[in-house]
Amino acid sequence: MTAHTCPICTDQFETAGAARDHTWNVHSACHYCGEQLGDETDEQLYRHWLVAHPDDLSGVDYKRAETAVDSLTFSERLSEGGVGAAVGGLTRRQLLLGGGGAATAGLVIGATALSNNTSTEPDDGATAGGDTGAVTTAPIPDSPGDFRYATMGSADADVMVTYFGSWKCPYCAQFSTEMLSQLVTDYVEPGTIALEFRNLAYIGGDPFLGPDAPAAGQAGLAVWNTDPASYWAFHEYVFGNQPPESDQWATAERLVEFAQAAGVSETASVRTAIQENQYDDALRATDRAASDVGVDATPTLLIDGMTVNPLGNEERVRQLIEDAAGSN
Repeated sequence: MTAHTCPICTDQFETAGAARDHTWNVHSACHYCGEQLGDETDEQLYRHWLVAHPDDLSGVDYKRAETAVDSLTFSERLSEGGVGAAVGGLTRRQLLLGGGGAATAGLVIGATALSNNTSTEPDDGATAGGDTGAVTTAPIPDSPGDFRYATMGSADADVMVTYFGSWKCPYCAQFSTEMLSQLVTDYVEPGTIALEFRNLAYIGGDPFLGPDAPAAGQAGLAVWNTDPASYWAFHEYVFGNQPPESDQWATAERLVEFAQAAGVSETASVRTAIQENQYDDALRATDRAASDVGVDATPTLLIDGMTVNPLGNEERVRQLIEDAAGSN
């Protein structure tokens, strides 16, 4: 496993999230730079991240900070981080709301839109946090080879839920490493639902969130098809350590490293899948399936024919699951 080190005491942790939480909870410090912020609130830590480290934040940390901090003024960025932070720290969402970046794929609260004209505003409400271990150790079907896409839960579950997401979407990282664990505990483990992950590497036939996005999709399907028992550990490791969306990080080398760190036994299959484009048909089928059911942003859950953005809509998600289970 790749080690993540606390900058204060040099203790090492298996995940970036564990290092982050330790550095803040034990030392009141930022795990990116080691600056000790004293007796501050979580919001002050998040403001520090956005001001001092806008280009360094992982996808999970970026969305956590942006969700918790309503706004940062240009003056705050200038005084605390200099001109680079003041200008470079503006998010694509802020640029869009300010009238700029009309040609950029739109980011809206709690979802990455699939087109420039799509807006997905979730209802007010906090996302449920949870231990990602529930996802990492989620049960898989007895015959995983019968499932084309990565699936957790029993083949005999009452309801099949489809999670449309992108390996490069920071909102998917937020959902996958937080609320998803609660759904696993409450609905997958008891056998109420099975859940499949379908990666949107393409939208309308074009790569979604960068030309490297299909490589990430190839890697995920390679892990599922060669070492399904390790798939959900890989899933959580990638989302928990997701680099910034703007980076073209989904290379064969990086994805093999992620697979190794997550304990995948057949990492050579990841490189082969990317080089040979082995799962292109499956990825393009997901593009068509998403279009057919009206998916317009990631993450989206498809539950009994209904689509819902899970971020900020936890009650709606639970109601749809329970209604679907009750009708079966």
